[in-house]
Amino acid sequence: MEDTRRRTLESLEHLGTQKLSKEHGGYNLDSWLRGLKTLLDDFEDKVGKEALSEEFLKTRKEVEEEFSKVEGAERVESEIEAVLREESEIRSKLKEEGERVSSRLSAIGGEKTAKSKELEEAREKLRTINQERDKASFVSKLFGRSGPPVEPQEKEVKELEQSLKMLEEEAIKLQTVRRSLDGPKQAAGGIYEDLWKRLEALEEKTAELEGVREVRMQLLEERKKATDSLVKVISALELAEPSQE
Repeated sequence: MEDTRRRTLESLEHLGTQKLSKEHGGYNLDSWLRGLKTLLDDFEDKVGKEALSEEFLKTRKEVEEEFSKVEGAERVESEIEAVLREESEIRSKLKEEGERVSSRLSAIGGEKTAKSKELEEAREKLRTINQERDKASFVSKLFGRSGPPVEPQEKEVKELEQSLKMLEEEAIKLQTVRRSLDGPKQAAGGIYEDLWKRLEALEEKTAELEGVREVRMQLLEERKKATDSLVKVISALELAEPSQE
């Protein structure tokens, strides 16, 4: 009986200081509690129910109930995964938006170059038409032969000028948008401010959950206190050696 008690006390000392795994699916608090129950079941079987004190039974029940109520690291792990998933989705969205804005700004640059060339050509054509009209004789003008009409060309020039203006305005807006994608400070007042605020909140939540997970993964003080209480009541048990008849 004393050998059984000694081995049980040694195992309890080990359980009280045993490190739990930080890896998902590793040796966790649930595994530890199952090991404790198995150890105590084996001890009870070997010493017999009649040798167990009320204090032992009460202490065992309290310890097992206390740790059964503790939310293990698995739930916290699931929360962390959900937070990280949302954080990743936001970062992906911000990245995609950044790429979209950069792509559009690049396209606008090309469009502006092309439109500017078209406008230059249209203005030159308009100048040529005006020069031809100015050279027309007074008599030709009286008979309506003052040269090609200027209205279509003037309209083309105005349309090209308007297109360039719109492209410039779009570029300015997109540059503001791009700045708001560079970080929370740059996003203040911008259309992505809420996303950056949410991202900051998620990062804080992750840090908080990591701390909680660390505590729940180990519970070193609580487990040591629990095993010490079991060591105390088992040490106090009066165990009779089996009869040698």
